[in-house]
Amino acid sequence: MEGASEEKLVSVSNLVTAFENSRSPGAARRAHRLEAEYQHPGCRPPQPAGPEEKPNVGETLNPGETVGSGPRTVSRRYLSSLKNKLSSGAWRKSCQPGTSPGPGTQEPEEKRIVQELLETEQAYVARLHLLDQVFFQELLREARSSKAFPEDVVRLIFSNISSIYLFHAQFFLPELQRRLDDWSATPRIGDVIQKLAPFLKMYSEYVKNFQRAAELLATWTDKSPPFQEVITRIQSSEASGSLTLQHHMLEPVQRIPRYELLLKEYVQKLPAEAADRADAQKALDMIFSAAQHSNAAITEMERLQELWEVYQRLGLEDDIVDPSNTLLREGPVFKISFRRSDPMERYLFLFNNMLLYCVPRVIQVGAHFQVRTRIDVAGMKVRELTDAEFPHSFLVSGKQRTLELQARSQEEMISWMQACQAAIDQIEKRNETFKAAVQSPEGDTQERELQSEELGLRAPQWIRDKMVTMCMRCQEPFNALTRRRHHCRACGYVVCARCSDYRAELKYDDNRPNRVCLDCYTFLTGNVLPEDKEDKRRGILEKGSMAWSEQSLMCSFLQLVGDKWGKSGPRGWCVIPRDDPLVLYVYAAPQDMRAHTSIPLLGYQVSSGPQADPRVFQLQQSGQLYTFKAETEELRSRWMKAMERAASGWSPRGPNDGDLSD
Repeated sequence: MEGASEEKLVSVSNLVTAFENSRSPGAARRAHRLEAEYQHPGCRPPQPAGPEEKPNVGETLNPGETVGSGPRTVSRRYLSSLKNKLSSGAWRKSCQPGTSPGPGTQEPEEKRIVQELLETEQAYVARLHLLDQVFFQELLREARSSKAFPEDVVRLIFSNISSIYLFHAQFFLPELQRRLDDWSATPRIGDVIQKLAPFLKMYSEYVKNFQRAAELLATWTDKSPPFQEVITRIQSSEASGSLTLQHHMLEPVQRIPRYELLLKEYVQKLPAEAADRADAQKALDMIFSAAQHSNAAITEMERLQELWEVYQRLGLEDDIVDPSNTLLREGPVFKISFRRSDPMERYLFLFNNMLLYCVPRVIQVGAHFQVRTRIDVAGMKVRELTDAEFPHSFLVSGKQRTLELQARSQEEMISWMQACQAAIDQIEKRNETFKAAVQSPEGDTQERELQSEELGLRAPQWIRDKMVTMCMRCQEPFNALTRRRHHCRACGYVVCARCSDYRAELKYDDNRPNRVCLDCYTFLTGNVLPEDKEDKRRGILEKGSMAWSEQSLMCSFLQLVGDKWGKSGPRGWCVIPRDDPLVLYVYAAPQDMRAHTSIPLLGYQVSSGPQADPRVFQLQQSGQLYTFKAETEELRSRWMKAMERAASGWSPRGPNDGDLSD
């Protein structure tokens, strides 16, 4: 039997000829394209197409290209489709009834499946022979003799195809041939596949390199005429079957799923009492593991390809490019400016370890974006902002910078916050010593100041210019000429030049000296201030608006009507503090540290304004008349009740008393 087996074995050198000569219509009954499997996942795997049966290249070539035009890049859509089929159950669905050969066949069905496995393996080894012994070796010889292209390029294109070829030609195919020849005595293949299946994981390296190999192939075909001449000559030969090199290179990517399909059908057709059932099922599980291994390689290949495309859009900066990174999310957002009233369009790239804040380039030649800021995810915080003027806004606070951002919708804002928080949580899990507390979505959204122990360690949230009309340290009003706005780089306050005439080293800015206010300067450096720069005692109007608003009985914006208000502006932030409930303080902006007007309400008469506008009301006493206009009638009613109670001398007895309008 062994002698007969040896006589029937086709030598590896003649496999190509044997395969091409066997391509009759009967032998090709299962030679359907791989793409047909996607539509009929229950059917058996196809054999590679021969010269009489060319695959539809529209699925594997770029649009508008033909087989005769030479090698082209296999589309990523095709690879993605292949990966999805590997990861789903489509490759493992049972065959539908009626797919087996018709009646009259004397051989058991399981043997016919093994025969088909052997035939497809012979055809597959023929393709591997063509790839390794013809294409690969011919290109190597040309590279060594002409020096027209590097040998390393050829080796990168074909990856570990030599190892795959030797495994199938010298081990897998002979074992299958011997087992089928001795089928009457040993009707089983499960043990053979179990022994050889672990070696199929070598396909991961080939699959992972496939996209890069296709790109190198296309590049050097256009770049080097000798390279192109060798490939064209082999492609036009009878052994190549009028198919391109890339179609032959795609065969190993498709092979493991075909094994899985055939073995799945083999297990299904085995009788319940068959001795090979247990081994065949175990072999099927091992083939499935190898398929998953290849699927993971495809996923990794796609991840690296997408990552490289992102890096190209960012200009391939050295401190950003890292193949170990993972892109979690990208998209446009609006940056809320502390100086401008309208938000500016920006673009974010969130990786597993950093957030890139970018500006789109006007002329997108090469890089599409300019990286303005890189914020490390380690130590980053994210929370929602409650800002009526800018809905769907959120705060990203990092060691390098703090950004106020606005999304286009509530859903988009939540998605960005969840993505950032997930990246932060992942960093914390991998770094057990990292103790930074990540503020929850239910955290105090009103807290704007950094804790004293954080000053200089992380970038602060800057107070917007229009939120204040006076220096937040000395309470002197700003103007365009002699007292301009500046920001303290440590606490984010808006201060004047006199109060920010100090410089201190900040750790979040690599210990570079930065402009800071005198309070932060004292805390960060420990230096004693000169007596002439110490804070003056607070005046009666120097009561911080923001702190009082949080502990107020009533507060909101009111329009200031009439000449009584002078140059204070058309609108004021009005507050009746809880600890001073009989006085109305009027500020120019919610963040101001000093009120421009205070009105003792005791004894005032509160009345409605002119009938023409139901939102107007007035305060009057001894010739003093103040006119206000609320945004709504309901708000006007609340203010009138609050002022009437204050004018009558009412004060809250405890912290749980309601506001004055109750």
